[in-house]
Amino acid sequence: MDPTKTDGTEYFHRVVDCQWACPAHTDVPEYIRLIAQGRFTDAYLLNRESNVFPGILGRVCDRPCEPACRRSRVEDKPVAICRLKRVASDNREDIRDRLPQAPGRSNGKRIALVGAGCASLAVANDLIPLGYECVIFEALDKPGGLMRTNIPAFRLPATVIVDMGVDLRLSLPVECMSALLEDDFDAVFVGTGAPKGKELELPGRYDSDRIHIGIQWLESIAFGHVTSIGKRVLIIGVGNTAMDCCRSSLRLGAKNVRVMARKPRAFFKASDWELEDAEEERRR
Repeated sequence: MDPTKTDGTEYFHRVVDCQWACPAHTDVPEYIRLIAQGRFTDAYLLNRESNVFPGILGRVCDRPCEPACRRSRVEDKPVAICRLKRVASDNREDIRDRLPQAPGRSNGKRIALVGAGCASLAVANDLIPLGYECVIFEALDKPGGLMRTNIPAFRLPATVIVDMGVDLRLSLPVECMSALLEDDFDAVFVGTGAPKGKELELPGRYDSDRIHIGIQWLESIAFGHVTSIGKRVLIIGVGNTAMDCCRSSLRLGAKNVRVMARKPRAFFKASDWELEDAEEERRR
């Protein structure tokens, strides 16, 4: 019998369920072992090999790894893989001297990146060490994209959003792609995200200024445009955004927050832990 081939990643992806379920195929067992040894910085850097934002994912990831965790075969709940990622991030030391650095000489290629969210930051993270000059254009006055504007700060503090050290041009929306292409850039990456929620075209939708789209309302909170809310709030939908709106409403002073769903709880789109956090918020 030939020996098992363990020099690549395919073998581990087949036999380590949590790693296989992770979209980034992060080496979950190894970084948990490093945390157990108190090597938080090493655990963080191991995470960073497969994703640029361990501190962010440790707070807001949808955790596809945990339903696949083998621990749930013998116990009620899986290993807290996502939260351990946050543990590594929050307890790491300064890692700047261990990150890939830009070479002393550029390769002569300039890349324009539209939007300063996670997509553009990930692209810049990969291209800068290769000698590319990356210029990020952002319409808002702060980087982070949807990570900053649509995830409530109590879930993802702004201090966790990383600084990639690129040529960042804030408050500069791109209004003409052809002009950008003519500005001596060798390539353009569009990372503008999907900053619009679904409309609900029902009678009376536009008859009141008290009806909001969840993702836009969360953005208004992030920028300080909304600082209070009425006592009674109805939220239509049961996704993770709805749970963020539910918790944000309670924190803004609402006393009676109700969530309306079309289907039983087993079919809710929100993650179980998001539902649990929202219910815990209501009991406070």
